Amino acid sequence: MSEIAYIDPPAGCIGDLTLDEVWLDQLRQAVYERIARMDEIPALLAQLNATDWVRWLNDSGARVTVCAACNHYVRMGDAVNSELPWLDERLFCHECAERLRAEHTFVCDVCGHEFFAQRQPAPFNICPECDGPSVTVALSSLWAQLQRARKLNLPATLTPREWLDTLDYFGWRCAYCLRADFACLDHYVPVVQGGGTTQGNCVPACTSCNSAKGGRAPQGYLIKASAFTRVKEYLAGVEK
Repeated sequence: MSEIAYIDPPAGCIGDLTLDEVWLDQLRQAVYERIARMDEIPALLAQLNATDWVRWLNDSGARVTVCAACNHYVRMGDAVNSELPWLDERLFCHECAERLRAEHTFVCDVCGHEFFAQRQPAPFNICPECDGPSVTVALSSLWAQLQRARKLNLPATLTPREWLDTLDYFGWRCAYCLRADFACLDHYVPVVQGGGTTQGNCVPACTSCNSAKGGRAPQGYLIKASAFTRVKEYLAGVEK
């Protein structure tokens, strides 16, 4: 039998494994999966490049594998799944798995729980459990009004949780007429009068009441005074 050629693995890809562990695993796979005769081993190993090493070590049954992030060798017993669903069943070393989880972990702006996301959620961090069509509409309205207030150097502190609490309080209906469904975020003291987008100044309104109120502060000609009294009392109770 021909003498077996000794091929070093790619530089920087040993991880915490010894050279012998990597070498023996490659030989095992070559013998059982890649060649028909033992004397074919030297010629096969001489043709290996870095890509071949990675491919071989990812074969099923391997005792060692390659971290899908840093490409360092890692024992199969030490390799872990990242728990990130879009990465399927790829295996990682512990350091890379922890780094990936940290990079893709966000705290929900509504419930405060952590969740994974492939990309930075926008415009707010909303977990799948809290998300939905109605929430998307409500938070889109909130984001637009926060941006508007900031451009005018007005207070812009209303959070997604605070806005959804206000919507829940009014049953997702207009705070003025209490009949029509919520259509927009209304500033009790209008923006044109210096009212900011804050918990103590924002309520849901229907299109009709919002138009009737307009930019008049803090009352509209076509809205009953009792409606303004009710809204004012609510806002006074939540204002920080």
